[in-house]
Amino acid sequence: LSLSLLGLATPETAAAATADVIAASAAVPADVSSLLDLADFQAGFASAFLLVLFSEIGDKTFFIAAVLATRRPNVEVFAGTFGALAVMTVLSVALGRIFHYADELLPAFGSFDFPLDDVASVVLLLFFGLSTLRDAAGMDSKAEGEQQEAEKAVAGLNAEATEGGISLAVLASVFALVFTAEWGDKSFFSTIALAAASSPAGVVTGAVAAHGVATVMAVLGGSFLSKYISERTVAYVGGTLFLVFAAATLAEIISNGAGA
Repeated sequence: LSLSLLGLATPETAAAATADVIAASAAVPADVSSLLDLADFQAGFASAFLLVLFSEIGDKTFFIAAVLATRRPNVEVFAGTFGALAVMTVLSVALGRIFHYADELLPAFGSFDFPLDDVASVVLLLFFGLSTLRDAAGMDSKAEGEQQEAEKAVAGLNAEATEGGISLAVLASVFALVFTAEWGDKSFFSTIALAAASSPAGVVTGAVAAHGVATVMAVLGGSFLSKYISERTVAYVGGTLFLVFAAATLAEIISNGAGA
């Protein structure tokens, strides 16, 4: 028995065990290893947080939450609004990853694997950057339009939404209202673009955190903050960030192509 136990520690068995460990490490899927990449996670978190935060401040959903907070309990408004935005974020990140996986199924062009998902991300980020900067020039009229649309949307809720304590029915109505308003919004498509080219864990965490911060700002003092925060400045910063991240993604595409 002692000899057999000693045999387990022979150089041959140790080498075999080491080879098994190395093989198991090499078998880790690329997506799993990307989730474990701290630098990639941090980059995805930072880009998603900044883009979503500056996209949401002064947006229609921001004003919806601000208007509702003057009529309903803050906890109810926050839960309905943030819940809808969080669900929308998860869906948009999932769509971005689906687009990323679909791109991997496409054949490579010679020795160069054309990153269609990354290129699409650059196009979307560039489009939103230029459109945001363009809108910043007429931000006064745009902000008034967003506020009016928010007022109309809130007015569409039933009369129960303007009185009484916390109600699950009203919370569900707020969720549905914000979810509908956010579908196809700028932050929705920008999250898809980021998730297609960055760490999905970092993007979803950063975007949800940004939605949480923006919703708290809207609920606690959206109408007050709108008097002191320049929406034009926010739009200029947001548009610039879109262009910066588009340039960074493009530089990464070029760098990976040159490395290949």
